Amino acid sequence: MNRAFVFKVIGIFILTVLMSWAVSVVNSLIKERQYRQEEVKQEIARSSAGAQTIIGPVLAIPYIEEYDEIVTENKVKKIEKRKVEYVVYSLPEDLELSGGFTNEYKKLGIYKALMYQLGGKIKGTFNLGTDFKLTPQHEGGKITILPAYVSVGINDTRGINGKPELTLNNETYAFMQGTNLSVLGNGIHAKLGKLDVVAIKTLSFEFQLNLRGMENFNFTPIADNNKIALQSSWQHPHFNGSFLPDAATQKITPAGFEAQWAVSSLSSSNQTSLLNMLEQRWNEKSTADKAYSNQSFESLSIGFVEPINVYSQADRATKYGLLFIGLTFAGFFIFEILKRLRIHPAQYTLVGLAMALFYLLLISLSEHISFAVSYLIASLACVALLGYYLAHVLKNKSHGLMFAGLLTALYGALYGILASEDNALLMGSFLVFGLLAATMIITRKVDWYQISNNPAKPTYETI
Repeated sequence: MNRAFVFKVIGIFILTVLMSWAVSVVNSLIKERQYRQEEVKQEIARSSAGAQTIIGPVLAIPYIEEYDEIVTENKVKKIEKRKVEYVVYSLPEDLELSGGFTNEYKKLGIYKALMYQLGGKIKGTFNLGTDFKLTPQHEGGKITILPAYVSVGINDTRGINGKPELTLNNETYAFMQGTNLSVLGNGIHAKLGKLDVVAIKTLSFEFQLNLRGMENFNFTPIADNNKIALQSSWQHPHFNGSFLPDAATQKITPAGFEAQWAVSSLSSSNQTSLLNMLEQRWNEKSTADKAYSNQSFESLSIGFVEPINVYSQADRATKYGLLFIGLTFAGFFIFEILKRLRIHPAQYTLVGLAMALFYLLLISLSEHISFAVSYLIASLACVALLGYYLAHVLKNKSHGLMFAGLLTALYGALYGILASEDNALLMGSFLVFGLLAATMIITRKVDWYQISNNPAKPTYETI
């Protein structure tokens, strides 16, 4: 076997590996920029509002029980007055959340974060029930009801716009900072005054909530019957969490999305878990806050997904770098063999570097303009450069134009793969299979033994 031929094959293989390493360097830069993007999102969240989670409302009715206790001191019995405070909690029987989202980008330098604004209405009823009564825990105890309050957990209260007010049985109450219930975490509460729990059995509530957040919205259903209906002009929602919207009512169109949920207490453990945690929180004195501050409930979630994340798209594009460079070098090698040309390793290297720089051009442009336009500019620049260069390397303008056309087709196929995330694997498989099939058809009559023995004078049948 001719040594020159063997060295040429080995040299092309080494160059392919080196050019792939160059692409990996660009990929590490993309990862660094992507990490910086996440840092900027956190900075924006710290100065604005992050992902939001709503849980509630919860009705809390505190009361004091006073009773007499007989104690013995120095063998003398005496009666001492005791006073103990308790709280009873009520969760909604029915709970409805309806409203819509608007979206906008908030920028910090060249980086940006997707924000949403919820214009929501929450309403429902508390049913105290015919058997609701406060029973003394001690013999002869006397109960005094304290002012009740309604609490709503909101993950980041900085996102609240305006001053929401609670309407309860046609009475209006202002919300104040804090939930007064550590289990709910951050949020707001409204003081109701003393409730006549004997006369009042049903409490209808309603309030408007304008809430700003970043990228993800979560709602925790805690009522017996929960109904949620939300809509937005955003075309790329991601529904996840413990509950998905009803398939029959879910609509995603170019005009936006509409989604509805119906969740009962039979399909969720939230109601039981929350009541147990509230009662334990009240009974435990020392470590209760730490024990429950990180507890999570079953929630429905809407993610406002960016249709094209330039960093993830560029990262995916670089994963095809080895394939593109390897195919281009293979095409050169086959062309060199079939047309009896000699292409110097330095020329292979320059072509490989040009293809590696495509990814650098792509990410640098996409930070300032749209990904599609960036891809078009970067690919046209590389194709034009390589077409001009190869026309001289191959000593024929038509050959240079032919390679430019093939590269255009490759970059077009790559963009199709990147744009179609759901079908990326299928399209990529077809692309690789098609290219392999084309190579096998073109070289089906080549006598590789003859070429390896005498590459300067190859013998092959007409293709």
